[in-house]
Amino acid sequence: MKLSLFGATGPTGKYIIEEAFKQGYSLSVYTRNARKVDAFAGKVDVVVGDLHDTAAIAKCVRGADAVISALGPNSLKVQGDRPVMQGLSNIISVMRQMGVHRLIQISTAAYRDPRDGFALGAHAFVLLFRVIVPRAYEDIKATGELIASSGLDWTLVRIPNLKDDPANGNIDVGWYGRSKLSMKLSRGNLAKFLVDQVTDKTFVRAAPGIANR
Repeated sequence: MKLSLFGATGPTGKYIIEEAFKQGYSLSVYTRNARKVDAFAGKVDVVVGDLHDTAAIAKCVRGADAVISALGPNSLKVQGDRPVMQGLSNIISVMRQMGVHRLIQISTAAYRDPRDGFALGAHAFVLLFRVIVPRAYEDIKATGELIASSGLDWTLVRIPNLKDDPANGNIDVGWYGRSKLSMKLSRGNLAKFLVDQVTDKTFVRAAPGIANR
């Protein structure tokens, strides 16, 4: 099976690539700078382009069984009007054309799932994020809404604060205000959960929260 990965050069990208290899997938990665994935040269198909280049996006998505997106706003450096949402709009359009239905996207509590209750910690985190980086907050929220209305077999994986640790399998998954979810998550655990969702249909068209136990 083949996966297409967007956001491969971000801090979580290498963990996703390594987890995909571990689970036996072939991989096509999308990047603006091929040198940033030199560590995986010869092991992955690298497609160079930006998120406006639908021809390059199509080259990356073609033949994939699923698309994983680790794209997210770059904190205080968000430029333009909701760039991640605009990029995902192009990816979704290409997926429809190619007949690729499975999309797994990283998100945060800025997007609310209908199953959520009220969680003070997550609510406070979202409010603070909205005040400090309002454009990033709006981009994440709008991206979630776009994907949820896409008609694809999507999963939004909502994350807390990430740290650079490997997977250990000790995670909690559920809904904010309904499940016990901490405010920390290792990138390794996130990567494993993302790749697991390719074949796990439990959270199709849902937005679970995930955190270290």
